[in-house]
Amino acid sequence: MNFNKALQFITDNNIHPEAVFELVEKVKNMDLSNEENIRNVIKDVSKLAGKPIDKAQEDNIVREIMKNGVNDNLFNML
Repeated sequence: MNFNKALQFITDNNIHPEAVFELVEKVKNMDLSNEENIRNVIKDVSKLAGKPIDKAQEDNIVREIMKNGVNDNLFNML
C-alpha cells in the first residue's frame, strides 16, 4: 500500500491520528481473510472519515480486498 496515499487520505478527511492508531491496534490481531472482519474495518474507517458508504460500496470494497488485498485501488474506491 502506498503510505503517502494513506497519509493523504487521513489529512484530507481530517482524521485524528490517535483514532488511526487505535484502529491499527484493533486490526493487528484480526483475521483479515474473514469477510465479517473486513466489513467491520470498512465501517470503522467510514466512521473515522465521516463518509458513510452504502451496501453496494461496502460489497465492492470487500470483494477488492478479498481478491487483491489492501492496495492503492482502495483509495480510489473511497
